[in-house]
Amino acid sequence: MKGTSEKSKKKKIDMVLIASMNDDLLHNILLRLPAKSFAFASCVNRSWNSVCNRILSRPKMVSAFSRNPNQTRAGGEVLDKVLSKPIRPDFVIANITYGNMEETLTLITERVGSRVPIIVSVVAGILGKEACNDNPGEVKHHVTTDDGLSVVANFAILLTIGYLPGIKVDVIPVIQAKGESEADIGDKFVMDIRNYVTVVSGHAAPACLILFGEDTHATEPILHKLDYAMPAETIIVGDQIGEFLHKCGNEPRNVQLHKDDSRVLAGLVFARDRHRPAPEAGKIHFDTAISRAMSSVDLRYKAANVRVSRRPRCPSTLLTAKRGGEAEVLNGDQILDDINDFLGNQIWENDPYLGVIKRRKYSIGLEEKPKIMASLVYHQVTGADDQDLLVSGAEIKTGDYFQVYLPDLKVAEASLNAVSSQLRNLKSKPNKPEVIGGFVFVGSRRGDSFFGRQNADCSPFLENFPELPFGGIFCNSEIGRSLFVEDGEEKKEVNIRRCLHVYSSVYLIVSYTS
Repeated sequence: MKGTSEKSKKKKIDMVLIASMNDDLLHNILLRLPAKSFAFASCVNRSWNSVCNRILSRPKMVSAFSRNPNQTRAGGEVLDKVLSKPIRPDFVIANITYGNMEETLTLITERVGSRVPIIVSVVAGILGKEACNDNPGEVKHHVTTDDGLSVVANFAILLTIGYLPGIKVDVIPVIQAKGESEADIGDKFVMDIRNYVTVVSGHAAPACLILFGEDTHATEPILHKLDYAMPAETIIVGDQIGEFLHKCGNEPRNVQLHKDDSRVLAGLVFARDRHRPAPEAGKIHFDTAISRAMSSVDLRYKAANVRVSRRPRCPSTLLTAKRGGEAEVLNGDQILDDINDFLGNQIWENDPYLGVIKRRKYSIGLEEKPKIMASLVYHQVTGADDQDLLVSGAEIKTGDYFQVYLPDLKVAEASLNAVSSQLRNLKSKPNKPEVIGGFVFVGSRRGDSFFGRQNADCSPFLENFPELPFGGIFCNSEIGRSLFVEDGEEKKEVNIRRCLHVYSSVYLIVSYTS
């Protein structure tokens, strides 16, 4: 009894000492706790909770990746890394090169809780900083062996977690039922976003959208409709072609599809929260920059006859075309011969694309008068015969004008330098924003092998923010809004939107001003 009494007395003394710590000392101790212990500490008493809230008044966005071939262990490694310091998750993005998305989603939910919105996607590769050593690197899904005879599949997982006070985040999906048109689900997606943002912030448009899509006929037209509907100040970035699962903030687990339903898009929506503006943390800012690598060549055509494959996934297009200003219709072999002659019989070494200008009418719901928007979209040339030219993707129409584009290393290097300069200028703005997070969507054909050096696509972050725990993924089609002016067919300047890219790197920079 005496021993028990002494232990109880010592415990009370310890609790009194802990409770009597001044706020500065307590702040320094709590700041070093991992997220789970920090969450428990915030529940000790009101004083501790107040200190914890002050620590969490600063926004945070952390990414880390693991190349551990065991999916469960790799997931544990990145979770331990991103949760090693205090954070109250507003959202989670997980990207894997292959494997079981459901397993990853379950593992994350168990660690961060069931009320956090989560997107898990399968991607072409990962880049960023490794969880085990904080060194920058990249992992492609498929890597050819040194002898060139076989392809090796590499597993990696990237986890990105963010806490952005003053911003409300949730996932809004696009699920297409059998027989449902692209126009209808596109309208619904736009209206769902607008309604969510109106309730949260009182505005009609979000501050930022991060999108993950699947390779369906519906994906491209919905993205163009979104580009049309959202104001210029809304940042839109993402990965057009992949696979994904999602969990909204009010759902305990992954959304199960009905029979014949298909996933098209999931959007992580960032809206300013009028109910919890968090003035102490200042204002969160989203910025974007794009490094391009495509260079046009002087081969211009007009689509004559167009046929689209009817496969539900991985759509492709067969077409014939006329040269600019000519009446003769060229078949696939003839168009390919044009390109091959221009490239000195090295067509496939140059990976040609058609840059198609698509002038389409857009409206949302019951808007009275549709408006025309012109967009430039790249379609990879994949083959030809004596009838048609075969290209990837859909949504090309008879009468569309297109030009041949090629990836160009010099263009990519110059563009990377321009992005790095843009990020450098961000640091020198009068309001002196503090960059807290970064993410990059990189074309799957870029990377170390394209540039001939390591970490080229990471360099804008590494050069300007070397301590930043950024992340990124390799995509088969990168999403990033931009606008350029081109001379049209009638020698008039035409505003052309570019939302979908290839061979590019789209950088998202998250900062705040106090």
